[in-house]
Amino acid sequence: MSQQKINGKTETLCIFGYPVGHSKSPLMHNALFDALGINAAYLPYAPEPENLAEAIKGFRALRFRGANVTIPYKTPVMDLVDELSDISRFTGSVNTLYWKDGNVGGILCGTTTDPYGCIRNLEEFGVTPQNTTIALLGNGGAAKAIAYALVEMGNQVTIVCRNLDKGLALSDSLNKFFDGRAKEVQAVTFQDFYAVSPDINIIINATSVGMTPNVDESPLTMKDLHSHQTVCDIVYTPLCTKLLQMAEEKGCKIVTGEGMLVHQGIESFRKWFPKETQDKTNDELAAIMRKGMQG
Repeated sequence: MSQQKINGKTETLCIFGYPVGHSKSPLMHNALFDALGINAAYLPYAPEPENLAEAIKGFRALRFRGANVTIPYKTPVMDLVDELSDISRFTGSVNTLYWKDGNVGGILCGTTTDPYGCIRNLEEFGVTPQNTTIALLGNGGAAKAIAYALVEMGNQVTIVCRNLDKGLALSDSLNKFFDGRAKEVQAVTFQDFYAVSPDINIIINATSVGMTPNVDESPLTMKDLHSHQTVCDIVYTPLCTKLLQMAEEKGCKIVTGEGMLVHQGIESFRKWFPKETQDKTNDELAAIMRKGMQG
């Protein structure tokens, strides 16, 4: 809990989820309030699914400064805001609520910072995911959001999936959405990935393969990996997945998934407090958040 004193000017932010007791977001954001001297408090709320609309009405009425949204509300909350970002419209997902132009009580906006958390995590490791070749493993919700952000940044993206039809559905939807304004997205199966892998510079695992308790599983094999590649896993339990162990053995640069949580939080925080964070680097904010997560 924040060490800032609660008074008549304290602003309130929160995270909506069900359940939400496991969330580390209150620790991260309250740590930033303390460090930056912001008079605010961030709390977890778990409205039952049938009460989500009432919860958002309360958010508006009580003039909360902002909120995060987690499972299972990332999609249903879309119908409860006034404006959606392009990426949220494409992905069908919102994880951040904020007021347009900072006008609390005005136009409530929804967006997702999840994919940008992945990108900032790569950048923290010294990898720039821009105008390069990237293989994205998976075609689920996380992959869809990350793919959008990567295409937006001018990358040549290849979707790697079990079911080619599903992979093509995602690549086709991206190509249609960007309508010639970006490089064409391709799709290939895991079985055939080895053939295109030599031309790939960055591999991002956006599946849950390798997550605890299935720690001996990997979405790729050794033959799929090459020493010039950077391999990133969004899974962070365990911190060094089987895929990352294999990649390290192959001589690849590896990027663990823990930073994605921190950096998506930073992107949300900047939406709520742009002036207070304009002179702070992501590295500075990440260090504060990580310290806060330790309790």
